[in-house]
Amino acid sequence: MTEAELWHMQLLAVDNSIGGVSVLLTLISGYLAVAYLVGRRLGRFQVGLISIFFALGAGLGAFLTLVQFRRAAYFIEQLETQFGVHSYMPNAAMNYLGGIVMFLLIPAALFFMYQIRRNPALGADQGQAGSSQGRRYFD
Repeated sequence: MTEAELWHMQLLAVDNSIGGVSVLLTLISGYLAVAYLVGRRLGRFQVGLISIFFALGAGLGAFLTLVQFRRAAYFIEQLETQFGVHSYMPNAAMNYLGGIVMFLLIPAALFFMYQIRRNPALGADQGQAGSSQGRRYFD
C-alpha cells in the first residue's frame, strides 16, 4: 500500500471508532434516562427485556469500537515501519484500557437500573406539584 492509502485507512478507522464511542454513549444515556424516568414503573419482564437488549447492543458496540481503535493503531504502526511517520497515537495498552472503561460502563448502567428498581425514591416523579415532599423545600 502507498502512504496515502495507509493514511486513508487509518483515518477511516479513527472515524469509525469515534462514531462507535458516540453510539455507545447514546445507548448508555438512553438506558439511564429510561431507568431514571420510568424504571420504577416497569414490570420485571419489561426491565429484563430492555436490559438484555441494552447489554447486547452496548456490548457489541463497545467491542466493535475497540476493534476499530486497534485497527487505527495497526495502520499507524504500518506507517511508522514503512514510511517513518511519527504520530501521536495511544499505544496498545491505552487502547485496551479505554476498552475496559467502555465495557465497565455497561454493568454500571445495569446497576443503576437495579438501584432505581430497588429504591423507587431515587427515580423521577418524586417532587410532583401538590405533593408534600416538594413543598417542604419551598416553605
